[in-house]
Amino acid sequence: MSLSKNQAGAKTVQSLLAAKKPGGNKDQQEKPPKRDKRTHSDVSEESIDNIDIMSIHSDLKDIKKSLQDTVIKSDLESLVKQSDLKELVTSIVSQLLNTLKDSITAEFNSKLREKTGQLQDNVDSLNLENHLLKEKLREKEIKIKELDEKVEDCNLRSVDALKSSNYNEQYSRKHNICIVNYPEKNNENLHAEFINLIKKDLKINLEPTDLIAIHRIPGKEGAVRPIIAKVRNTETKIKIMRSKKGLKKDIKFHDDITQKNLGLMSRLNLTGKLENVWFYNCSVYGKIQNSKNGNQRIKFDLFDNIEEKIRKKIAS
Repeated sequence: MSLSKNQAGAKTVQSLLAAKKPGGNKDQQEKPPKRDKRTHSDVSEESIDNIDIMSIHSDLKDIKKSLQDTVIKSDLESLVKQSDLKELVTSIVSQLLNTLKDSITAEFNSKLREKTGQLQDNVDSLNLENHLLKEKLREKEIKIKELDEKVEDCNLRSVDALKSSNYNEQYSRKHNICIVNYPEKNNENLHAEFINLIKKDLKINLEPTDLIAIHRIPGKEGAVRPIIAKVRNTETKIKIMRSKKGLKKDIKFHDDITQKNLGLMSRLNLTGKLENVWFYNCSVYGKIQNSKNGNQRIKFDLFDNIEEKIRKKIAS
């Protein structure tokens, strides 16, 4: 009996809930189902159910009251707008960046001061070393200048010495006559043969005392050795040299010229700008080619700048 009553009460609740569902059956909404007539036991059970519902309502009121102070999504949206959130984030990031920047700047400045100090020490050391090197360089320059002056002086002295020695050597040969292509014989008497040669070919009476010395000198291998004859004075030599065209049998007379003067004459011939080069009275001379003025004779010395000297002579 009680089971049937409970079932009947359950059906009543279900029917009430079903009536509140949206989209329900139209017939059910318009015509609610008929309920059976309730008994006293049903009423008592319904009273119990009402008490439970009242308790639930009371609990719900307490829950609602407690939730009044709870922040909901709408409250958050009203409290924190997107612009405010962006500004807040920007402020936080700026503070973090400033803090990071200050930290990095402080560390960088510390490292920079350390490196700057090291570099300054190195620069000071290099400046000191540079100063010492400049002092040493200045001393070396002074020594080099002194040495240059000494070298220049030595060069001048050596040039003068070479000129003097060449001139003295040439002057000592002033009375010498170099004879080439004179036949060489065993046990030859060059003194007597030379005097006879001068008398026979040049028609000059030469006394034995006019010839101071005569001898052969080394020459090219396989060729007849030249002869050097030294006469007493310049007049005798000039007389012989002016008549040397009368010599026969390919015998030739030359001045006894030093090797340095021979080298100078060779360089003059190689220029191609001189018509004639000759030796006279211990000096070397040359004549400019195609010279209109007859006085285009130039006297050359061992260390002359040949090209410059010829150019100046032409310009004058």
